[in-house]
Amino acid sequence: MELTTVERLKLLESLPQEENILTLKILRKLRETLSFTEDELKLIGALNEYACQSYDEVDGIPVRCKNSGYWPTAPKCADHDVLMVPTGNSHFDLSPEMQVKVKEIHMGPQALVLASEALKRLNENKRLTEAHISLYEKFFPPEEKTEE
Repeated sequence: MELTTVERLKLLESLPQEENILTLKILRKLRETLSFTEDELKLIGALNEYACQSYDEVDGIPVRCKNSGYWPTAPKCADHDVLMVPTGNSHFDLSPEMQVKVKEIHMGPQALVLASEALKRLNENKRLTEAHISLYEKFFPPEEKTEE
C-alpha cells in the first residue's frame, strides 16, 4: 500500500498503545515499517514540545510554570534554570519534498486488520480529521455508484 508522509504520520498516531503481547509485537513491526529514516526526519522538521515542571507560589498556592514550546532538543526554562521535559506532543513542518513523498508500506494480514480497526474506531468515535480522509479511503474505499 502506498502511503504519503501525512498518511504515515496519521496511521502511526492512530495505532493502539496497549494490547496483548502478540498484538504488541505486530504493532511494533508495523510502527517500524511506517517510521522515517534519518534523512526523512531532516526533511520533516520534527520538533517536540517541552514544558517546565517547576511550580511557583502565587498567593500561597502552587502554580505550574507556564513555559513551554516546541524545540529540537530539551531547552532550559529561563525562569527556573532547569531542563524542560517532553510532553509527548510533536509539531511537523514538512518540506515540499516530504509533502509529495510516497512510500510503499507492506503490511501482513494481521497488521492490516489492526490498522483498519484503529481507523474504524476513530471514525465511530468521531475523532477523524481532514488529514485522515485519504488514509481512511485507502482502507475503506468509497462505494462506487453504478448508473442504471
